[in-house]
Amino acid sequence: MEKRFWKAVLLFGLAFHVIASFTMPLGLDATVHASYVSDGMSDGESHLEWGELRTDSDYESQPSEVSADGKWFAWHAFVEIIFSVFSISSTSLHIFGLIGGIGCLAVIYLSTNKLFGESNALMLTAISSIYPPLIRATGRFYQEGFILILVTISCYAIIKTIRGESKIWLLLPVLSAIVILSFKGMPVWYLLPAGFVLALSQRLEMNQIQMALSAILVEVLILMRNGVSLTNPDIIPALLSSFIAYFLFVSCGMLLFDKVAGTQNEISIKFNKASRMIAACLIGWVSALWVTEAVSLNSSFFDIVYSFRNNPRYLSLLIVPLWYSRMLMSEYKFPVSSKPSNITYVLVFMLVGINSAVLATTGQTGVSAIGSHLEGQISDDDDILFISDEPLSMHRLYSLKFEADPKSEIDNNGYWRTTNSGWQIELEECQELINVEWIIYFSDVNYQSPVGWVETEYDNSNSIDDSYKLFKWGGEDDRCS
Repeated sequence: MEKRFWKAVLLFGLAFHVIASFTMPLGLDATVHASYVSDGMSDGESHLEWGELRTDSDYESQPSEVSADGKWFAWHAFVEIIFSVFSISSTSLHIFGLIGGIGCLAVIYLSTNKLFGESNALMLTAISSIYPPLIRATGRFYQEGFILILVTISCYAIIKTIRGESKIWLLLPVLSAIVILSFKGMPVWYLLPAGFVLALSQRLEMNQIQMALSAILVEVLILMRNGVSLTNPDIIPALLSSFIAYFLFVSCGMLLFDKVAGTQNEISIKFNKASRMIAACLIGWVSALWVTEAVSLNSSFFDIVYSFRNNPRYLSLLIVPLWYSRMLMSEYKFPVSSKPSNITYVLVFMLVGINSAVLATTGQTGVSAIGSHLEGQISDDDDILFISDEPLSMHRLYSLKFEADPKSEIDNNGYWRTTNSGWQIELEECQELINVEWIIYFSDVNYQSPVGWVETEYDNSNSIDDSYKLFKWGGEDDRCS
C-alpha cells in the first residue's frame, strides 16, 4: 500500500517537472546570468551592458558595463558549457533545467537507497518530486536543484564517514561547499564562519528559542554588512515573515509534521542540530534580504515581500538533511512499517493541487514574449525604453535583452524609467534617449500612446496580460532629425 502510494506521488512529481520545463518562463536570475555568459562568449569579458541591477536612482537607469568580476565562476562556467555544446538560447536552459531537476531526484533516490533502503528512498524522492521550489527551479532554471545534488552528496559522504568508512569522503562536502559558494557569488573564505557555526550548533540544544536567536543574529550581521540601520522598522516583520515562510516551505512543504517511531541517537542528534542551525541562518538571511531590498529600492516592505516571495526557496536545500536526521534515528520505522498518516495524505494532496494550479496558470511572461518578438527586429543603435514602476524592473530589462539578443551581438542600449521620471520630456529633448526606437510598457503602467509612436502587435500577445504594450517610432522622418 505504502509503496503504491509513493510511486503514484513520484509519477505526479515527474510529470510536474516535465510540464514545468515546457511551460514556465526562465527566471529573472537565470536570464541575468545568461546575459553575463553570452556577453563573455561574444567579446571575452562577462558584463551586463545596460547598467546595474540595483540602480542609484529610484526612477531611472543609466547604461554602463557591469563586470562579473569572477563572481559566480562555477555557475557561469556551467552555463557556458551548455551554450557551447548546444546553443545560446532559452531552450537550452530549459532542457538543462529539466536534466538538473530529474538528476536531483535520481541522486536523492540513489543516496538514500544506499544509506537507508529502498522504501525510504522512494518516500523521500516522491516528496522531493512534488516539492514546489524544486519544480519551480526546474522550470525557471534556478540553481536549487543543482545545489541540492551537492547537498545530498555531502550528506551521503558525511554519513559514510560517521559510519566508519574512510575520511577521504569528507573531501566531497568541502568541494561541494566551494562550488555552492561560487554558484551564489560568495567568497571561499565564507567556509570558515560556516564551519564555526556548524561546530557551535553541536554545543547548543538548537531548540526553538536558540533557532530564533541565531536567526536574529544572522539578520543583524547581514544588515550591518549591507549598511542598513538597525533601527529600521521592517526588521521584526521581516523575521516573522521569514519564520512563516519556514513553516510553509519546510514543515508543510517537506511533510515534516508527522511524529516518527524511533529513538534519537548521537548521530541523528548531531545531524538534526546542524540542520536546524542551517535553517536558522537561512531564515535570518532571507529576512535580511527583504529588508535590504526594501531600503535599496525605497519600496514598501510588503511590496518587496510580494515581489521577492520566492526567496524562501533557498530553504529547499534542507529537505535532505532534515529527513536524513530522522532516518538516522534508532529503530526508525516510517514509512516502512506504517502507512502514511491522514495529515501526510492531506499535505500531499495539497501540494499536488498547488502544483497543478500553478502549472495550469503559468506561461510566457509579457517581457519574454516581447523580447522574443524583437529578436531579428532590432539592430545596432536601436535603443529600448522600458517604462515600469515595479521593483525588479532592471531584472526584467535584462530578461528582455536575453530574449531579443541572446548572443549579445547587437550594440544598443536599454533604459528603464518610472512613469513619474519625466521620460516624455527626455524623449522630446533627444539627448540621452536620442536613439530610442522602441518603447515597452510593463503591465503595472497606465500607458498613453506617445505622439508619433505606433503600437505594435507581437507574437503570443493574446496569451499574456494585454496591459503589456510595445510601441515603435512611426514617423516618416528620423525621430531626432
